[in-house]
Amino acid sequence: MKALGVGVIGVGAWGKNHVRVFSELEDVNLVGVTDRDSSRAKMLAKKHNATHFTNTDDLLKQSDIDAVTICTPTVTHADLALEAIAAGKHVLIEKPMTNTVQQAQRIIDAAKAANVLLMVGFVERFNPSVHTAAQVIDQGKVGELVLGSARRLGPFVPGRVADIGIIKDMAIHDIDIARFLVKQEATSVYAIAGNLYHKYEDHANIVIRFNDKPTFFLECNWLTPHKLRGLNITGSEGVLSLDYISQEVSIGTSHWEQKSTSQWDEPLKRELNHYVKSIIEKQNPLTSGVDGLEALRIAEAALESARSKRIIYLEELRVS
Repeated sequence: MKALGVGVIGVGAWGKNHVRVFSELEDVNLVGVTDRDSSRAKMLAKKHNATHFTNTDDLLKQSDIDAVTICTPTVTHADLALEAIAAGKHVLIEKPMTNTVQQAQRIIDAAKAANVLLMVGFVERFNPSVHTAAQVIDQGKVGELVLGSARRLGPFVPGRVADIGIIKDMAIHDIDIARFLVKQEATSVYAIAGNLYHKYEDHANIVIRFNDKPTFFLECNWLTPHKLRGLNITGSEGVLSLDYISQEVSIGTSHWEQKSTSQWDEPLKRELNHYVKSIIEKQNPLTSGVDGLEALRIAEAALESARSKRIIYLEELRVS
């Protein structure tokens, strides 16, 4: 079977990890990379036996590139994705999918018309702890979901992100996980946010309602000295907690308590391997363009709620 030819657009703080992982995957030929920092792109291309392209147009013209990943600043996602789709390439866009819901819908429509696969990079969906939690919930071991509480805290990393705040950059992970576990669309959002040291918001508390229940509470900031990534679920029959970093899951009910002991596995490698297999096997990806759009819609609602100091009802946004 012919290896899938892949190109990476943007090889900065996160994109460089795409380059590394693709160079390690079977069924993949890492053809080329491009970045506005030419010296960085050249170095990574040489290290991983790929070709450095001076611009995106040249990379997309390569007939041996079947698929690309876009790891550039959010404000560039829409134009780059539409350009890649027009070139007939399958596309994975890192979260947030785009800067606006309208741009996200344009990309979804373009990918469908071009018959190319579109995936959004929600790496936490591929965290083994999330897979375990979803199984526990789907099997009814903690009963009906009542409340979820997520914390995504840590220091700001200079140079990693400059064009969006913490809601679209970090809280969007937990927004997506909430949708995934609940399997419903959110009905309302209320948020409080502020900025102490950055142009955009660097701390936020977000409450998301799914019909009458469950309710998810998300806390995120770029202010905490040490990284913390966790989720707690309260159900009618028990509780569940997970640590995204250690990938440990704890489940407690009135009858038993259990901790997962599975071996640590890199979520990004699982994600990019899924992307490749979805293309080869012509299957819909786990994190679709619609997932990216709906998570972005909730993030935008949270920003509007923080600005207007009121509850935002998602149905109003979908109608408008």
